Amino acid sequence: MTRLPAVPHLPPAEIDQRYRNCSDAAEKTRWHVLWLVTRPDQPISATAAARPVGFTPAWGRAILKRYNAHGPEGLTDRRRDNGARYEMTPPQRAERLAALRNPPPDHGLWSGPKVAAFVRGRFGITIVDQTGWQRLKELGFRLVVPRPRHPKGATAFQQQEWL
Repeated sequence: MTRLPAVPHLPPAEIDQRYRNCSDAAEKTRWHVLWLVTRPDQPISATAAARPVGFTPAWGRAILKRYNAHGPEGLTDRRRDNGARYEMTPPQRAERLAALRNPPPDHGLWSGPKVAAFVRGRFGITIVDQTGWQRLKELGFRLVVPRPRHPKGATAFQQQEWL
């Protein structure tokens, strides 16, 4: 098997400097693999460089391929913005709260899916149903439980309240 070459986006001294100064642990380990591959005195293959840092050989090759394709930006942690919490502006939050104080369009009760649909339709922000429920709880809404099944299990007032 032939050794995967490293594209010289950065000189070895710069790779060494970035490896030593990196504060993010996951990214630092990727720089370490790249440093082992590109050091001028004893370069080793990406497969061999993965072993001392605790990566699989396939992951060592993947790191080098990402660096070759994207340069130094290819070594950044791509999980950081994956699933990041959406942010609504204060006016959007106020409008959402005002809408939640009134019944939903179907005249039932607000639920996580209904809040998610409202935010998606009104502001174009995609959130999942669970996030809609979390926002309801943060605003002090609570789960509404239906009246007891047995008609005599509720008082006359409670029965009237649920009609």
